[in-house]
Amino acid sequence: MDKKSVIAFTIAPIIVSAFGFVFTPLLSWWLAESDMAKFAMFQTNVNFFTLIVSLGLDQALAREFHEAASPARLLGAVLKLVLLAVPVGLIALVVIKFNVGGLASASITPAMAAACVLLLLNRMYASFIRMSGNGVAYAIDIVTPKVLQLAIIGLIFSHSLIALSYDVVVGIFAASAAAALVYEICMSRRIGRSLEAEAGAKKGNALPSAAALLKFSMPLVPGAFAYYAISASAIYIVGAHGDSREVVTTSLAISIGGGLAVIQSIFSTLWSPFAYRWHAQRGDPSLYGDIATLVTMGCLLILLCSMLVAPYLVLLFPGKYDGVPRLLILVIVWNLLYLISIVGSFGIGVKRMSLTSMTISLGGAAISIGLSSIASRYYGALGALLSVLGAFVVTLVLNCELSTKGWQRVVGAHHYAMVAVMAAAGVMFSLGYRLQAELLLVLAIVYYFATFRPVCVRVYGLFRGAGKKSTQDVAIANADQ
Repeated sequence: MDKKSVIAFTIAPIIVSAFGFVFTPLLSWWLAESDMAKFAMFQTNVNFFTLIVSLGLDQALAREFHEAASPARLLGAVLKLVLLAVPVGLIALVVIKFNVGGLASASITPAMAAACVLLLLNRMYASFIRMSGNGVAYAIDIVTPKVLQLAIIGLIFSHSLIALSYDVVVGIFAASAAAALVYEICMSRRIGRSLEAEAGAKKGNALPSAAALLKFSMPLVPGAFAYYAISASAIYIVGAHGDSREVVTTSLAISIGGGLAVIQSIFSTLWSPFAYRWHAQRGDPSLYGDIATLVTMGCLLILLCSMLVAPYLVLLFPGKYDGVPRLLILVIVWNLLYLISIVGSFGIGVKRMSLTSMTISLGGAAISIGLSSIASRYYGALGALLSVLGAFVVTLVLNCELSTKGWQRVVGAHHYAMVAVMAAAGVMFSLGYRLQAELLLVLAIVYYFATFRPVCVRVYGLFRGAGKKSTQDVAIANADQ
């Protein structure tokens, strides 16, 4: 992979997240409240559609890409399976449309269904382009639709070309997805020919059968679905009560708070290769707990900064959505807790406890949906998101403790204490006790610094020692030569 591709792979997700951060607040100014609520449902429906109807085959494509004799034929086989599943997904949308009332039903239109199918195909082709290592092509693929959406909607609104409505916005989404699909088909064919030429006489594995692909991919769907459902179900549940404003407020909070997914993505990209390599090289296992401490302190600082900035975010939205900052902090807290969970549950990956991971996600989704259904009846969107936060705390504890049972302890009592502080501060902020929440975090950071400082010194010493050992090994190898 060349330098340009590495840079493109790094920057493109950040740009996409930045567009998401800007796009949703802008749309809240341009769309009527009822249309904005339907758009929130549209986003959730599309994500569920692509997640389920893809059958996890984008992961199977990634798994088999470098082992297949012909990646292009592999893509063709995967697309055939996905297209066979599409009619089932469309029938499900029709059933929801005519049997479920409220915003969930109102958001399902022919344009919405077309967007679902097109975005599903985008997902599969994007996976192929990403696995080819062509970072520039991948960056163009995922960034261009966002640029088109924002540019077209901005042009329509600024020049009053037509009345901006839910149907128009969804139509623009479908059109941008279609444009991306044309690019993806052309680029995938070009990449496929290039890979065939490079392979030459090299032999790869025979093309996996449809059954083999599905055997690998299908077990991935329930866990991914459950994890997404933990937070996304809140929008459905709030929408079931028919309050458009609360649906929009919830969606805005989740969309903006979801910007932290960039941090999760970057951290996961760096953490997983390093952690598994350290484990394979039999490095000092205490490092994992120390990394958990560093991450926990980072999460405390990010949360404090978010609380200081959140009240000013009301300037981004119309006044009627002034409840966004209070809900936003809850979303930020659970995204930060996920970072700690990534480190604390490392043993699940080491011991290949995939069934355990899936079970935890399903349990978290059940807790989130159950509690949200009850709490939202009395406290609306706030009750739903507080329930989601509770579900994330439970899944964090289960992930870390079951990882400990299968491997070794990474997250200890002092980590859990800070998790409790972050959750409590988030709840306090959402209930209107902003200064008290900020004070709690400041006190926690000052107290935790006594644990944090020696850990920094110890981690620095470990890496410095590892670096010296590596240098010595190179010197010895050169001397032997």
